[in-house]
Amino acid sequence: MAISFTLPSGLIGKFAIVKLWPGIKTAEDECIARLKIAASGLGIECIEIHADGRLLEDPKKTITKNDVDFVLHLHYDTPKLYDAFSFVALWNPTQFYHEWGYARTSRNLLTHDDFISCSSLAADDHVARLIRKVATHLPPLFNLYHSVSDIVHLPSLGDGKLFYAGINWDALRGGISRHQELLQRLDKTGNLRIFGPTIFQGVKVWKGYDSYVREIPFDGISMIDEISRAGIALVLSSQAHKDSELMSNRLFESVAAGALVICDENNFAKKFFGDCLLYIDTRDSVEEVFNTIDQHLVWCKKNPEKALAMVDRSQEIFREKFALKKNLSDLYQGLTARKVELQAKQCPVDSPQIKVALYFLMPEFSEKVLNAHIRSAVSQEYVNFSPILVVNKVDANKHRSSILKAIEKTSTKIDVIELDFNTYGMNSKIKARRKNGEVLAEILALRTPVDAVVFVAPNEVLFSNHLQVLAGSLVRNPSTNCAASAVIYKHTNLSIHQVFEKIDFTKFDDGYPIGYARFIYRVSAIPNDLNVALPYLDRKAMAVLVGDNTLIQEISSSVVIDVVDGFPTGHWDEGQENNLIASFCPKVFNIVTGHEIIVPNLADPSVISNAIKLTRRISWSWIQSQVNALQRDGFSVRFKVLKSKLKARLV
Repeated sequence: MAISFTLPSGLIGKFAIVKLWPGIKTAEDECIARLKIAASGLGIECIEIHADGRLLEDPKKTITKNDVDFVLHLHYDTPKLYDAFSFVALWNPTQFYHEWGYARTSRNLLTHDDFISCSSLAADDHVARLIRKVATHLPPLFNLYHSVSDIVHLPSLGDGKLFYAGINWDALRGGISRHQELLQRLDKTGNLRIFGPTIFQGVKVWKGYDSYVREIPFDGISMIDEISRAGIALVLSSQAHKDSELMSNRLFESVAAGALVICDENNFAKKFFGDCLLYIDTRDSVEEVFNTIDQHLVWCKKNPEKALAMVDRSQEIFREKFALKKNLSDLYQGLTARKVELQAKQCPVDSPQIKVALYFLMPEFSEKVLNAHIRSAVSQEYVNFSPILVVNKVDANKHRSSILKAIEKTSTKIDVIELDFNTYGMNSKIKARRKNGEVLAEILALRTPVDAVVFVAPNEVLFSNHLQVLAGSLVRNPSTNCAASAVIYKHTNLSIHQVFEKIDFTKFDDGYPIGYARFIYRVSAIPNDLNVALPYLDRKAMAVLVGDNTLIQEISSSVVIDVVDGFPTGHWDEGQENNLIASFCPKVFNIVTGHEIIVPNLADPSVISNAIKLTRRISWSWIQSQVNALQRDGFSVRFKVLKSKLKARLV
């Protein structure tokens, strides 16, 4: 199918795709290869990145919105960790979210800027429930499927063999499923060709199958060629895929290969391809399903022209809706308008724009922190703000030249304020850190002519939409005096990153800091007597700035906090700070959960303990620890643990 594609004005012609498990061969590799082929066919470039935005081919370089038009994230297991417009593909059955930690995985979806549908109503409605009351997101507009760039082979029945590809997960589990029983029956007929890994996780997954041929490389084309040679494709779905009416890539690649498809009862196939496919119902007995497949094969041999006509019609449907080149072309043609629509929803253009002072705190000179602050300032999409770098006086005297040179390299005007973050003794080497609240009070006393203020800690990095989200919140809610975003905790030395929603000033946890930059404060609402409290606070200084205001929390996770580099550090007395806050603004101790997904426990473990007969081998605490680890660490980390344990047992 020839598609006339012209890159819209203002776009780069390059997008990135996240490769979540670079060291493991997965189905995502095949999807990525096909997306790259489709992109190349349109004259645009698709590059691969790690989950945190680092280039796969050059991990020292991290992409930004200046490098790509957008990033495509294919999985729910990690949040957005890069500063570029990000789509997340709704390609997974909803059952997967429940199995891998519903709250965590669902919340990860909402860190992205937009969603891409694959025409699963269940998957789309899952997101619709999550965003129904937010002003930063919209339901998905574009479609993108686990598909192929275009038709690769014209209709052909090939060798008249039945193609099947998979991992055979049941061999790993040591069990047997209805699919496996069916494949074992078909294996004896000589009509089946099985492709997949020879060894997976140390197990010969297709051992004992005469129909097994070989492993197929994930290169975007070899699979399709083998399907074409076989001529007939057996397309089976998991129960989770059937329940969500969501199709894997096998259907699309089989149609693109020009093969006749025998498909199970997944309603997606019937809804979009109708009588262009042959069907089986795997809810029947294995014997009945086997006989139905045999009847289809006999019919195909007797009626090749009718069979080829079915394939031809299926390819027409594929060209109209499911070809990746068409999907990418449609996305690119509507991308600019979509971004404008989302920005207008976040911060209405017909409303008065507020002026924001963005204070970047640098209590100690650090070239790394300086550059990070400058990048955060320069990247902001919101226009009506003043970036101000707050530098320790002593450091300013020593490093003024370096600071000014770094600022001069940017096109953004950044002011510099010098003040003392420390007090000094008669000997300048003797110093004590001033309370953080005391420093903030001094900054506020400068009375910069603005409508709102935001403070950025030295261990925080802002995404480019951060001020757009926060300022937009105050614009949309003129009676609101304080708004906040969610944050992402970055563990520098680990592959675990978490979205954190809760604002709880009752306690301070170094591992879960509340943060600074997530808050925006309307200046007119800051109480005149703030200085009776703020200068006496250190780690909970943000509490009295929030005060007794009703806090509006936005769903965007547009601040990244490095929890390894805590701020501030040093001795403090949490009990004294709690006493002070309680006497000034006690309502601030009400916990704000924002858009956190809070799921109640179904039952206390003690209630069902008698029903669990495996406790002699597996304790409830062990089960709970595994669930907690999965929900905390995510699939990729736990998969690596499982992989290592399987290897150890199978050696």
